Amino acid sequence: MSEVTPAHNLRLLVAYDGTGFRGLAPNDGVRTVVGEIQRVLEPLLGAAPSVVMSGRTDAGVHASGQVLSLLVANGVDPDRIKRVVNSRLGPEVVVHDATIVDHEFSARYSATERRYRYTVVNQPTPDPMLARYAWWVPEPLDIAEMNSAAGHFIGEHDFSSFCRRPKPAGETPVSLVRRVIRAQWRALEHPGVFRFDIDGSAFCHQMVRSLVGLCVAVGGGKRQASDVPAILEARDRSAAAQPAPPHGLNLWYVGYANAGSGETEATR
Repeated sequence: MSEVTPAHNLRLLVAYDGTGFRGLAPNDGVRTVVGEIQRVLEPLLGAAPSVVMSGRTDAGVHASGQVLSLLVANGVDPDRIKRVVNSRLGPEVVVHDATIVDHEFSARYSATERRYRYTVVNQPTPDPMLARYAWWVPEPLDIAEMNSAAGHFIGEHDFSSFCRRPKPAGETPVSLVRRVIRAQWRALEHPGVFRFDIDGSAFCHQMVRSLVGLCVAVGGGKRQASDVPAILEARDRSAAAQPAPPHGLNLWYVGYANAGSGETEATR
């Protein structure tokens, strides 16, 4: 196998249906989104590329605006990489855009904003057309109460009650302080469909699903919106509701401040 000499930093805007994958990141022995991208690109690049991800997604979670970056050899055609991925993995995984960007750009560390979107179907019977992409909740929900709960998420907080705590890399505990810019529920024109959009600088593991789970508990009358400050203060995962299921979640958008990132309006 020939050795690849990295010369260009390539940025990919990727969308995928996460139903058939065990998450985004490579994981030996199981099918993942990046693992499949590496597999189909290895013959073209001469080696499986090392891929930087803007944000990991769990098994069953989808993405419309995932951003990846990888180093490729001089002369590699970005459009060809796009065609190879789309022809081999589409429609499950598609590359919407492939652009050469500055070497300083990192899909993860250069990101300044991320938006996740969660969809709930709130009606007595499920919708088969949305079953792979939305959480069916048959009990009536009060969207005004859900927005009252979500309002408490905005700002900088320690979200330990809503995150799966990672193993510490050393003696210093990993901080779960995050800044949420926007958190809002809205009813769509499609009857009985609610959508939650949350924007922040970064999110910790299972944070969005846990926030959604609490909002739905509030909307169903099982918890109160006024409980949220105390839950945040507890910094104890057992204080919050169970996380919402993964299939309703979508990584919708990743923003970058640096013009050299190759960001376009199409990523929004």
